[in-house]
Amino acid sequence: MGQQIYLSDKKELQQLIKEAVKEVFDAYLPMAIRKASRKKWLTTNELMKELNCSRRHLQYLRTTNQIPFIQNGKKVWYDMDDIEEFFTHYKIR
Repeated sequence: MGQQIYLSDKKELQQLIKEAVKEVFDAYLPMAIRKASRKKWLTTNELMKELNCSRRHLQYLRTTNQIPFIQNGKKVWYDMDDIEEFFTHYKIR
């Protein structure tokens, strides 16, 4: 299970909490700021620029159902959360 920690006083507990909160903020704050400041939906041209890939490659990813999209007439939109999920799924570790 977890480690047992013995604290001598309230100040030591406060310091431990402060360090834990800082660790969480350092790990997740940059990602949260990036997500909050980016566009939710991208057009094909915007996604091509973002991913540095061709229109044909995006068409292939759509045709093979690798990335979800919304289409209204000829206009195609991509949800950035879905694109990030696609990359996370295919990430090699």
